Order: sequence, then structure tokens, then C-alpha cells
Amino acid sequence: MAKIKVVLADDHAVLRAGLRVLLNGEPDIEVIDEAADGLTAVRKARELHPNVIVMDISMPGMDGLEAIRQVREKAPQVRTLVLTMHEGEEYILRALEAGASGYVLKKAAHTDLLKAIRAVNRGEAFLG
Repeated sequence: MAKIKVVLADDHAVLRAGLRVLLNGEPDIEVIDEAADGLTAVRKARELHPNVIVMDISMPGMDGLEAIRQVREKAPQVRTLVLTMHEGEEYILRALEAGASGYVLKKAAHTDLLKAIRAVNRGEAFLG
């Protein structure tokens, strides 16, 4: 069974490092690269063709919402999962309108994130 290839896009290096350890500990998930801003995330989507990008909304330069739009345009086969601290309904709606396949809060249990990655990879929506 092929692993789910993931790119992590968040401006906090410690968070990316922790997520890498968590996700690489799963037998069916592999973190193939990271991005600290939206522009880099879009480039990684085009170049590496991950299955899923785990994307923060608040990043320097190009934010996550614009990056999601550009990923949908330039690498439409790549699914995006928002992982953010923003709980407001307006953020969820904006992310979904931009093209995100899922939305998970950073305060959620790690098991929710794993479920979300797997669901989004299968083409399902996930709101948690």
C-alpha cells in the first residue's frame, strides 16, 4: 500500500518538527517536505505532487488561504487540509471556499489530525 505523501506548511518550525515525528510514526503516512510560508507551499505542491498539504492559515507573505487557492489552480490533484488555531466560522467558510478539503483546529487531539489526513486523502471532506 502506497503511503500518503504529506507536505507540512506552517511558519512555526517547532510545530512542523513535532508534526513530522507524529506523522512519520504512522505506517501509512510520510512527510516528504515542509514549507514555512504559502508561496513555498505552492511551489512544493507543483514540484513534489504530495497527496495532502497540511496548511496553516496565518503565515508570512502569502497566507494559507491564498496558497490553497493557488494549489487548487496549479496542482489540482493535491488536497489541502487546514490546521489552524482559528475557530471562527468565517475562517472555516473562507478556507472551504478557497478549496480546502478539511479543517482541523490545532487544539484538537492528534488522532483527529490523523483521521483528517486519511479522510482528505480519500477525497472526503473533514471538519473537526
